Parts: sequence; C-alpha cells; structure tokens
Amino acid sequence: MLKYFLRLILVFSLLIWFDSSVFSQDKLILDLDQSLETAYQNNRALQSQKEKISSARFKISEAKSNFYPQLSFQGSYTYLGVLPSFIVSFPPIIENEKITQGYHDNFNFALSLQQSIFTWGRLQNNYSISRLNLQSEEETYNKDKQNITYEVKSSFYSALLVRELIRVRKEALKNIEEHLKTVELRYKAGQASEFDLLRTKVQLANAKPPLLQTEQAYDLALSSFKNILGLSQELEIELEGELLFDPVEVELGKATQEALSRRSELESLDIRKKIAQKGLALARAGNKPSLLGIANYSYQNPFYGEKKWDADWNFTLSLNFPLFDGFATRSRINQSKSDLNQLDIGEKDLKEGIKLEVKDAVTSLNLARETILSQEENVKQAKESLRIARIQYAQGMITSLEEMDTELALTYAQVNYLQALTDYLIAQAKYNKAIGEKLSQF
Repeated sequence: MLKYFLRLILVFSLLIWFDSSVFSQDKLILDLDQSLETAYQNNRALQSQKEKISSARFKISEAKSNFYPQLSFQGSYTYLGVLPSFIVSFPPIIENEKITQGYHDNFNFALSLQQSIFTWGRLQNNYSISRLNLQSEEETYNKDKQNITYEVKSSFYSALLVRELIRVRKEALKNIEEHLKTVELRYKAGQASEFDLLRTKVQLANAKPPLLQTEQAYDLALSSFKNILGLSQELEIELEGELLFDPVEVELGKATQEALSRRSELESLDIRKKIAQKGLALARAGNKPSLLGIANYSYQNPFYGEKKWDADWNFTLSLNFPLFDGFATRSRINQSKSDLNQLDIGEKDLKEGIKLEVKDAVTSLNLARETILSQEENVKQAKESLRIARIQYAQGMITSLEEMDTELALTYAQVNYLQALTDYLIAQAKYNKAIGEKLSQF
C-alpha cells in the first residue's frame, strides 16, 4: 500500500513538472549566447549556405568518380520476323536452292569497362577545383555567420537600450510624482505658488507619453529581434542581460594585420585565385592528347552464325589527339589569364576596403569609450545635483522650476550614458567583425 502511495506521489510530481515546463515554454528567455545559437540554427541564409556546402561535398565525390573505371552492362533480344535468304544454283548439282541466313531469336549480353589512363591533368585539376569549391563555400558560410553575429549583437544591445530607457523614464516619472507631492504640501502651507503646482502637473503629464512611446519602441525592437533570429512573431520572448562597460584596448596597426590575415573575404578570394589557376591548367590541356582503355566482354546467341551460346572479348586503347580546334584552346587560355588578373586587382581593392573598415571600427570604439567615461561622470554629477536640489527646494532656497530642471538634466544624462554604452557595445561587435573574429564553423 505504501509503495502504491509513493508511486502516485511520483506520478503526480512528474505531471506537475511537465505542466510547469510546458507553461515555461510560452515565454522564451534568451541571453546573448542563446540568441546567437538560435540565429545560427534558424537563419535561412545560413541554412541555405549549409546546403551549398553539402552540395560541394557531393561534387567532390563526383569528381573523384572519374578516376575509377566505368563499368556498364547492356543486354538485348532481337526477333527477326523475316530471315535474309538467297538462291544458290550450281547445275547440275544444285538447282535454285534457297539458303536462309541467321536465326529468329538473337540474344546479346555485354559488359564494357572504360578506364582513363592519361588525360594531361584534366581529372586531377577537376578534382582539385571541386575541393577548392568546398573551401570557398565554407568561407562564405563563415562570412555570413560573422555578419549575422554582428546583426544579432547590434539588435540585442539596441533592445536592451530601449528596455533601460523604459526604466529611466519610469524613474523620471516617479521623481516628478514625488516632486508633485512636495509642491502640494508647500502649496497648502502657502510656501509655493499655484504656478509651481500647475507647472509640476504639466510636467508630470508630459512625462507619460514618452514612456508609452518607449514601451512601444521596445515591443518593435523585440519584433525586429525575433525576425533576425528566425522566430515566430507570435512567440513571446524576454531578453536576459544588461549593458556592461568592459573596455578593451585596440591598436590600429595590430588590428589591421589581424584583419588581413583572418578575414573570410580574403581567404575566399585566395581560394578563387587557386581555382582560376587550376582553370588555366585545364585550358592549356584543351589541345593535349588523352589515352583511354576500353575492355568489352560479350555473351551471345547465335555466336558467329552458329546456334549456340558463347563468349567473346576485346580490348582497345583509344588515343585522342586534337590537331586543330579553331584556336578555341588559345582563347580559353587568354580568358583564364584575364580572370586571374581580375582577381589580383580585386584583391588589392578588397584589402584597401578592409583597412578602411578596420580604421572606422577602431575610431568608433575609441570614441565610444571616451564618451562613456565622460557620460559616466556626468550621471554622477547629475544625481548629486538632484539630491542637493531636493534639499534646497524643501528649504525654500530654490524654485520648483529649478528642481525640475535638475530632474530633467539627470534624465538626459542617464539617456546619454545608456546610448554611449550601447554605442560602445555595438562598436565592439563591429570591431570583431572587421578583424574577422573566428567563430565555430558549424
């Protein structure tokens, strides 16, 4: 009985746990790392690029298959309705005798084996190109992943900024409400004018619409964030994280060297140059000889005119040596050389663009860091000014308008600090993208 009771408790506990786990799935809580993983799994561009990588792997297998012998089977059955015949006459021995050739039923089964013996490097170069194409698709995946990483971080930090602005505006609204209570007490005591009371009420009313607008902006920011992550708009999410200032030292020369050695675009361009070089080798082999070995085995009935089953085989060496192709090979060689020259020019242009991008990222990062340091001190001063202003207003040393101006200055300082902090975090993400931060491939 006790065992049965304990079993019921266990089942009931599992049901409660399962029920709570289901309800917890109604809201998806995401920190930055979880957001990145979600984007990597759901982003359609990345998924499409993964399929291209899979396709490139299969193309390697296809190119490798050309090294192996090609074996084929052919079987046929032919029924001859009318057999060929002719009249033979050798008088006086044979007089107009009809001779029939062949048989109505004809069977033929054959195996054919072909093996490339020498192709002047065509097969090897095609195989190398297929392997290089795979590397190219993988570098494209890395580039797309870096772009998505930047987009997710930028959107994540922007959403956190709006969430923090909601907190700041709520605090500002609370400060105005507290100030209104003080003004009302002073007004009843005859120490504040009706103008001060009305002005405070107007400021309280004016502070509510910006809060509502910020809340709506946060909802839109979450919708945009869900779209980047590939999530349904109906799914409710909550962001877990905060805007933290973690300064890093960057140096332009070192950052530029890292970018030039790590950027996926340069690695991809280098692979494309290797592919073009292999393409040039293929073009040069266009008018070169190739040697093919062919072996055939057949099993047939009739066999050389006799009504019986028997086998036959043969082996052929086939040499193909193009003598004149209308200068097509020369044209293909010149095209390949031109393609290589274009890639060389593109490489120089790409490197200069990367240098400019890194310089912009370093400048933005340093500027954002200096802005944070100044705004951080500004917030401290604004908070202290508000503390002093409240005391002074309570003692009748300043007007209500002066205290409200101090409250407004604190709000502006907090907003500017949060904006600078967000700019710094986004600049960090931009810097990591500019130097080609390495990410896990898959």
